[in-house]
Amino acid sequence: MLTRSTHLRTILIFCLLPLFSCAPPEENLRMYEQEKVLMGTAMKIKAETTNIDEEKTREAFNAAFRKISELESDLSEWRETSPVSEVAQKAGKEKVAVPQPVVTVTLTALDIARITDGAFDVTFLPLGKLWNVKNRKIPPSADSIAKAKAKVDYRQIELDTLRRTLFLKKEGMKIGFGGIAKGYAAWQAGEVLRRHGITNFIINAGGDLYVSGRKKGGLWTSGIKNPDAQEERPVVAFRVKKPCGIATSGDYENYFTWRGKRYHHIIDLKTGYPSEGLKSATVFSDDPAKADAYATAFFIMGNKKALQVILQDPSAAFILIDRENRLLRSPNLGHYIEEFSVQESF
Repeated sequence: MLTRSTHLRTILIFCLLPLFSCAPPEENLRMYEQEKVLMGTAMKIKAETTNIDEEKTREAFNAAFRKISELESDLSEWRETSPVSEVAQKAGKEKVAVPQPVVTVTLTALDIARITDGAFDVTFLPLGKLWNVKNRKIPPSADSIAKAKAKVDYRQIELDTLRRTLFLKKEGMKIGFGGIAKGYAAWQAGEVLRRHGITNFIINAGGDLYVSGRKKGGLWTSGIKNPDAQEERPVVAFRVKKPCGIATSGDYENYFTWRGKRYHHIIDLKTGYPSEGLKSATVFSDDPAKADAYATAFFIMGNKKALQVILQDPSAAFILIDRENRLLRSPNLGHYIEEFSVQESF
């Protein structure tokens, strides 16, 4: 099954049982799947369970989707009444009381911003909205890029975790959690499923994945597609060995071409222009929010700097594809996945 989003193309091979079908009686396994549109994208939950009570499974799924909806209300910069929008409206003026999910996501975002030297920065929004590659046909002017860059700096975020307040020190600054919120939402939805006794699942949050447990017959399997190839066969196939988030950032789906050059949506915040160097970055992490954020950062940073981050934070691993189609792997990749021959399953 091929799943896509504006920043991801990851092939997932799920258990081949049809929805709501039963496995052989001696195992009493059922596969359930449900999808809803939340956070501006398709949110899918797929789970295998021995619970023969379909109503209880439905309750678990509904509770997980409710959690995602609650987080959307807290974390969305597109809703004018959200806490994140209020923080932007009062930037440079006053602190804003925010709910705990905003505190938690901001804290994680700041940690990743520091360790990646700003390659991931939730204050990117002025630059992100300026480029808006879906609606552009030519690059923005150098002056407009410089003005937007002046409003991007994670060091101007003041977060008080005790009083739960958030303040942007410069007027005109904005926060956008688009590069981390879906991963966080997937993790939170997964925790809801666990509390309902479901531990074998995949949550696909608009392309950001949270994989847990197993399916009938073994581990969940997945693969990474060559961004330039037309065929569906992946260049890497793997089994997921432990619960983790999986996220991929690439330059191949959300872009425009001007004067023979591709301009994509992943902006190097140091230059103000789309990053160059890699085709895609896939990250595995114990924390799906980290996988989400690191995928963006590592795409911008490249192999050497990404390796330096992994040495400091071994709770993440990566597979990068460079411009020569070389696969670059972090040395700790085996903690999360085991690769297998594409011919075995694809």
